[in-house]
Amino acid sequence: MPGDLEGHEVVPVADHGVTAIDHLVVRSANPERAVALYGGRLGLDFALDRTNPDWGSRLLFFMCGGVRVEIGHSLAKGVSDEPDHFSGLAWLVDDCSAAQRRLQGSGVQTSDAKKGRRPGSQVLTVRSATCNVPTIFLSETPRDAAAA
Repeated sequence: MPGDLEGHEVVPVADHGVTAIDHLVVRSANPERAVALYGGRLGLDFALDRTNPDWGSRLLFFMCGGVRVEIGHSLAKGVSDEPDHFSGLAWLVDDCSAAQRRLQGSGVQTSDAKKGRRPGSQVLTVRSATCNVPTIFLSETPRDAAAA
């Protein structure tokens, strides 16, 4: 295969593989324009608008076919007419730590699995074999297990 997949053995996924796409990320220099485009023009379901100064961002969430589309805006950069751009993918896995071991065992570079922003979640960054697409894996503790 071309790109950064060369030299990596393709291993059939039996356990700890991707179960679904969680969300895709788009960066926008103009969040109001993004609301008009993704919600109004494209008809995606507008689910959440959250500004968090601690993260330095405003996040807009839309839903489309069961997939979350996250629009991120940098508060520090202000609003401009710059175009939106694709910024990455987030995939769901049952267990981030197990997925990390499986990937690293296949020669794929990852970060360590760590606590995610969503309560009860873990996240890891996949650093190689992504064809230069920023990629993370997410896992979530079932709500009843997280409360125990």
